[in-house]
Amino acid sequence: MLPRQQHVLDALHACLIACEQLALSGLEVPELHRGVRLSRDCADLCRLTATFVMRHAEHTVHILRECAELCRSCADECTQFSLEAARHCTETCRRAEDACRTAFVVPSFAP
Repeated sequence: MLPRQQHVLDALHACLIACEQLALSGLEVPELHRGVRLSRDCADLCRLTATFVMRHAEHTVHILRECAELCRSCADECTQFSLEAARHCTETCRRAEDACRTAFVVPSFAP
């Protein structure tokens, strides 16, 4: 595995864990409902994206682009809340967004 691929996988893994933690911690907080939904979607897409990256799937570049967009949306939503889980989610989503955006310009991820 190339170092860049490992970097992307590490960022995706950290993001999906932080998003799942936010979803669990925010279930009972009405103001977090949109954040909880976005964080669950983000975690699911990070999981799928990691699978595409690991198997060098033909459409990996498309999934990376979408994952970057969802990570950005999730991070933007999380910045509105003061929970520690929301802060951590923001940070990991931003790192995953950056990893996905830089990965899809690398030839090894191109179809």
